[in-house]
Amino acid sequence: MTPPTNRPKNKRDRSIPDSLSVTLPPLYSAEAEKAVLGSMLVQPDTVVDQALEKINRNDFFVPGHQELFEVIREMHSLRQAVDIMTVHQHLVDRKMAEAVGSPAILGELANFFGSHLNVGTYIKMVKEKSLLRHLQLACSTITQMIHDQPHAVNTVMDTAQSEIFKVANMGLTQSTIPAREEIDRAITMVENFQARKGHLMGIPTGFYRLNELTTGWQPGDMVVLAARPGAGKTALALTFARHAMNQKYDAKRDDWVKPGYGVGLFSLEMTNSQLMLRLMASAMGESLQKIRRGELDESGMQKLRMGAEDMKSWPLFLDDSGDLSIHQLRGKARRMKDRYNIDLLIIDYLQLLRSDSDQARDNRQNEVAEISRGIKSLAKELNIPIIVLAQLNRRAEEGKLEPALHNLRESGAIEQDADMVLLLHKQSDQDQDGETHRNPLMPYKLKIAKQRNGPIDDIIINFNSPYTRFEDPVRHEARTED
Repeated sequence: MTPPTNRPKNKRDRSIPDSLSVTLPPLYSAEAEKAVLGSMLVQPDTVVDQALEKINRNDFFVPGHQELFEVIREMHSLRQAVDIMTVHQHLVDRKMAEAVGSPAILGELANFFGSHLNVGTYIKMVKEKSLLRHLQLACSTITQMIHDQPHAVNTVMDTAQSEIFKVANMGLTQSTIPAREEIDRAITMVENFQARKGHLMGIPTGFYRLNELTTGWQPGDMVVLAARPGAGKTALALTFARHAMNQKYDAKRDDWVKPGYGVGLFSLEMTNSQLMLRLMASAMGESLQKIRRGELDESGMQKLRMGAEDMKSWPLFLDDSGDLSIHQLRGKARRMKDRYNIDLLIIDYLQLLRSDSDQARDNRQNEVAEISRGIKSLAKELNIPIIVLAQLNRRAEEGKLEPALHNLRESGAIEQDADMVLLLHKQSDQDQDGETHRNPLMPYKLKIAKQRNGPIDDIIINFNSPYTRFEDPVRHEARTED
């Protein structure tokens, strides 16, 4: 199997000065790649999981090695037997054998098997060469940008940071540690719980009963907020964001201080300006329709201008990029966390994300499952709660039944990955006599359908339609009594 030649000529190379046009040979170890694949073929039960945890197909440089790694990964995930004969047949069935060079290459790879005890070293070599190749490419990209855009310093710096950050994150792996090393951390957590007894442990939700049942949004949790289209998912998510940004707990002062928790918001459906109009109406108690129609009087405009100045201090960070893949979103979220130290991330909404993997390309359920797993993994990696909005399927409307977990659209993996699932459902807007209520506060039911670390229950919340915001009936009753 002949490895590919050096990188293809770039049309822009003609304009690059001699000092920039030096072509460096790509870094890779064909022997290490063969040793890893040979070990996976000969000792699949011992080696395949170990390899899949550390490396992926793009860590291999030789194209044929990439294909073989992907075939073994796919067969292993389907619980199929992995050996020279089964892998060869898999390649034959998919008309890939000739391109890869099977069966000769499989026999050659098996001869590279030394001992599965050394496979960790081989895997490490493949990963390190991959990181260096990606660093080469990143540096080449940065150098090219410097040459092409010497006037755009900020853009070049931003791209340089992004490219290096991507490579750095490629090398991060989570290690297994003995349980005894976590004991002290667990005791510290318990002591913190005791010290804050009677106080909220997580980020405030903005709703008394929801805080009581969940103790607030917790780090590392994936919270799914699901409803039918137009049922108010975005409005509720923005309500959650406003209350999170209002104030935060300062452990040193043992008190709640302003500004509140930093919130990152990815909006794949609405633009940033649309979101800000909603937030203005919600925060300042002005009709969104009046704002959009230009019907505010001078008093209303003054109120809006003053409120807008206050909003400038909000720790809110927006990204309305459309057509994002889960990998792109994860990269952007890492950057958002690194740059702005956000405490809570909101994604609106899950079904608008996509996956670029081959396995998910022709199967929407597999694609949604990969996206869901990617979001849960991101919550753990960044150690922040992620609230992801999701759509319910149309069966949730049939027979006017309340939505349930099985109504989550396109994949049961969402239910499986989520630490908490909230289902938003509009209560009937008619009383028993069939008369329509004219109260602008419309009752909604927020159902905690799943909570990994707490109880499930139903909560009644109110939607204030003119201001496009949800309100807590408990606070409304308190104000009425006052």
